[in-house]
Amino acid sequence: MPSENLNQVFLELFQLSEAYVAPIETIVTLFTIKYCDSDIKIKFIKGNSDQSRKEKFYNLDISSFRYEILEENSPIQDTRNSCALPHIVVNEFSCIAGLCATLRQIVKGSLKKNAENQCLLGFKKSCLLACSETSVWTKFCEVDIISTLKFFDINDELPITLARFECHMSQPVRLHNIYKYINKNEKKIPEHIYAEGSTISLADIIIFVCIYIFFDNMNIMRIWNEGIIKLLPLTYKWYMRMIQGERIFECLTILSLEEDNEKVIKSDITRNYTLPVVQNQSLYKSDPKRYKPRNRIFTRQEDIDNSLGIIRNANVNTSLTGVIYAGENNFDWSLIPFDATPEGGALPISRLKRKFEQLENLCKPVISIAKDNDIIVDFCSGGGHLGIIIAYLLPRCKVILLENKEESLNKAKERVKKLKLTNVKFYQCNLDYFKGNFNIGTSLHACGVATDLVIQHCIRKNAAFICCPCCYGSVHDCHHITYPRSDFFKSLIDNRSYMVLGHAADQTHDVNNVKTKQGYECMEIIDTDRRLQAEQFGYEVHLGKLVPESCTPKNHLLVGIPSSTIL
Repeated sequence: MPSENLNQVFLELFQLSEAYVAPIETIVTLFTIKYCDSDIKIKFIKGNSDQSRKEKFYNLDISSFRYEILEENSPIQDTRNSCALPHIVVNEFSCIAGLCATLRQIVKGSLKKNAENQCLLGFKKSCLLACSETSVWTKFCEVDIISTLKFFDINDELPITLARFECHMSQPVRLHNIYKYINKNEKKIPEHIYAEGSTISLADIIIFVCIYIFFDNMNIMRIWNEGIIKLLPLTYKWYMRMIQGERIFECLTILSLEEDNEKVIKSDITRNYTLPVVQNQSLYKSDPKRYKPRNRIFTRQEDIDNSLGIIRNANVNTSLTGVIYAGENNFDWSLIPFDATPEGGALPISRLKRKFEQLENLCKPVISIAKDNDIIVDFCSGGGHLGIIIAYLLPRCKVILLENKEESLNKAKERVKKLKLTNVKFYQCNLDYFKGNFNIGTSLHACGVATDLVIQHCIRKNAAFICCPCCYGSVHDCHHITYPRSDFFKSLIDNRSYMVLGHAADQTHDVNNVKTKQGYECMEIIDTDRRLQAEQFGYEVHLGKLVPESCTPKNHLLVGIPSSTIL
């Protein structure tokens, strides 16, 4: 594997007349590059103006950067079509995609040059590390406030993201061992100085750029009127602290903003703004829209009975379709090198036997379906246990290990290097940032929503899927997925009753527990919904159990084959 570190960031750019405009993600990324004094290579992908795209673009001054502009149809790396922008190409085998992941990589790459940038990564380097599907805070910074700049309309009500940030800044600060910071005389918990606490972080950079540009486009940025300050006192206090920073002020030069003070003053005087009403809570908290059972451990039996009654009374056939789809393949572990096995992946001894069994169950259908030159994606690949075995057994196929945790992906890279596999690529990103074409998607115990994202990706690309779901209690509506999944279940059961079944499906403890039988019934219901959704798109779906069933409590396997590949 080549050692050359390309370290290139790819960004979207458009040209209107003699000026450049860009989406907000490009501007935030360039702002971060300048703030960190990063020397990362910048490659702009010059797109064509598409009238069907409704998001807003913003003026940009790129004169202070060293860069290369590529035409949209220029021959460049596969990642151009495989990952959403912005993304970083580390080398020909590795890519990092998504706004937060890209910014974190830029910061980390700048630390040798300027160690002070370490604070941007937050406590234990965890700032915006979690994916947006599981973290309300990451979703706010990467999706919500970014969407405000993409699609806002100027009116008399300020966007809900500003109201949520104002409430967030009024909540107790999140600090490790917060009691060390409490004033002993006043017994008062310290307030937010910055978005995540007492020091500036990457979250502050993202939010500041968005708020600065938003208000500038409303012509009220340079002179905050009393009405705006009264509505957003904490945001204003934070904003003034941010803009007075010398490095922040220097970075603002990349924004090509109009200077029309007369228009600014007039607009500031004549408009009265209101703020949407939102729940007064920290953005660190769990999403209030997610279903929460009254008991923190188990869902109430009354709720479960009501939800099960809906399904039973409708005579829904939730039975498994039979044994897992595995073809006639035999699986001989003795033929597989040590470094490609779970043992080579440094798995604890207590888990080895079950992991061997789980991997064998997923490898068999992949081998049965795969053809030469197929692209196989191991979604939520972790340390690469499944994807590495597939890559070894199918050397004529290309295997992509897709995982958002850098540490896990680094372990996989070490194993691939030892095995000298040349048919493996690594994508560090969330599921929704992967845009490439592929033939087979697989996932072993992708938690909750992740399994449905995998199936959704496969359906969109008309690819086969092999999924062993997990964490049914974690399914919840997000910005990509809503429940139930199939049209049939949507007409049958409401969202809350469905969430109850998801929580109950996680009560598969052991054969002697009274809840286990009920838990498996709920698992069958959730996975039947997934099967029916795929069948709507012409898939042939097999729903069975792993062999032996004892290899994991979450032992269902969904194998979906698109109609175009069914012989």
